[in-house]
Amino acid sequence: MLEGINKRILNFNIIIMNKNRPWFIAFWFYVGICISISISAYLKIIPNEIERFPYYDTILHFLLMGFSAFLGHLAFNKRKINIFNIPLPFVPIIISIIVLIEECLQMFSPNRSFDLVDLAADFCGIVFFTLLAEKWKIKEVGSKK
Repeated sequence: MLEGINKRILNFNIIIMNKNRPWFIAFWFYVGICISISISAYLKIIPNEIERFPYYDTILHFLLMGFSAFLGHLAFNKRKINIFNIPLPFVPIIISIIVLIEECLQMFSPNRSFDLVDLAADFCGIVFFTLLAEKWKIKEVGSKK
């Protein structure tokens, strides 16, 4: 049984490394950027100048989480999981769960606050950019087209 699981993991890694290496690297680099932005917000070290733009927080939630779903969906070869026989995109589902947890954790921070509008912007961005990624054609690393 473990041999079968190890074989599937190896095959999955080979697919990612051969076909989607640039997307995979970009996704994990972007995750690092998102984590650093989140830590900066918790530590309240984000520059105040950004607050001059109206609705900057909501727009950034939409773009940051949406783009992470886009990169993740392409990095993992548009992998889907079946939930109640409905194929759903794997990485965007994981990102949605992480976003929900992170937004709820903001209730316990003196420097952050839970906001349903931000959460809605996160989910709208994830859905929009996942649909965009679905239409994107993945080009193999070695292909000339």
